[in-house]
Amino acid sequence: MGEFDTTLGALVVAYCLAWGLFGLMSMQSFNYFQTFVKDSWWLKTLVGGLWALDTLQLVLIGDVLYYWVITNYDNPKILAVSTWSFNIGILVTNLIVFIVELFLARRVYILSSKNIFLTGTIVLLSSLYFGFELAVQVRTFQLKEIRLFFEFQWIASVGLACAAAADLLIAISLSYYLMRNRTGIRTTDSMVNKLILYAMNTGLLTAIVVLIDMICFLTMPKNLIHIAFNLVAGKLYTNSLLASLNFRDTIRNNSSTINTFSLAGINSTNMTNAQPGSLKFQNGPHMHPDTLDTQETVCT
Repeated sequence: MGEFDTTLGALVVAYCLAWGLFGLMSMQSFNYFQTFVKDSWWLKTLVGGLWALDTLQLVLIGDVLYYWVITNYDNPKILAVSTWSFNIGILVTNLIVFIVELFLARRVYILSSKNIFLTGTIVLLSSLYFGFELAVQVRTFQLKEIRLFFEFQWIASVGLACAAAADLLIAISLSYYLMRNRTGIRTTDSMVNKLILYAMNTGLLTAIVVLIDMICFLTMPKNLIHIAFNLVAGKLYTNSLLASLNFRDTIRNNSSTINTFSLAGINSTNMTNAQPGSLKFQNGPHMHPDTLDTQETVCT
C-alpha cells in the first residue's frame, strides 16, 4: 500500500487540490472580465489563454488517473508507465509558469525604469527553466517509464531552481522599486505597503512550492510526490496573476481620497506625463476614483 500512497495517492490528493484552485481561478477570471472590460485585448487574451491552459492541465491529468485507476484497475504495474497525457500535462504546467514569469518580468521592466539587466536576468532564468523542463519532457516521451525519470534529476532540478530564483528576484525587485515610491503621505504609503506585502507573499509562495518540488524530486525521484507539487504549482501561478490583476479594483474602491492614480508609467485620464517607474497619487476636485486606469496590469 505504501507504494500507492506515494504514487497514485499523491497524484489524487494533488488533483483534488488543483480542482479547488481551478475553481478559485475561474471565479477570479470571471470577476476580471466583468470588472476590467476596458483592458487591452492582449491582456484579456492572456487571462483567457491561462484559463484554457489551466483547464487543459486538469483534463490531461484526469485522463491519466482514469487510465491508471479505471482502465487498468487490476494492473498495478501500469503505474510505472508514462502516458502521453501525463507528459503533456506536466509540459502545460511548465508553460504556465513560464508565461506568468515573463508577464511579471514585464512589470519589473516598467517599475525599474526599463532596467534591461535586471529584466534580462529574470527572463534568462525563466527561459532556462522552461528549456530544461522541455528537454526532460521530450526525453520522457521516449522512455515511457516513470521509474527512469531519475536519470534526469540534475536537469529538472536546475530548471526548478531557476524558476524559484526568478520568482524570488521578481518579488524582491517589485518590493524594492515600490518602496522607492513612498511619499511620506499616510494614505499613499499605506497603499504602497499593501502592494509590497502582496508582491512578497505571492513571490515567496510560488518559490517555496517550486523548491519543495525540486527537493522531492532529488530525494524521491521514483515516486509521484514531486509531480503532485508540480500540479499544484501551476494553479498557484495562475491564481497569483489573476489576484494581482483584480487587486486594481480593490485599490480603486479603497481610494476615496485619491482621485488620480498612476503606477509604472501607466497613466490615468489626468496624468499623461508620468515617467516609467513612477507611482503617483494626486487629488483633484473634478476627478473620481473610477478614473483609476485599468488598461494595463500595473499593480503587484
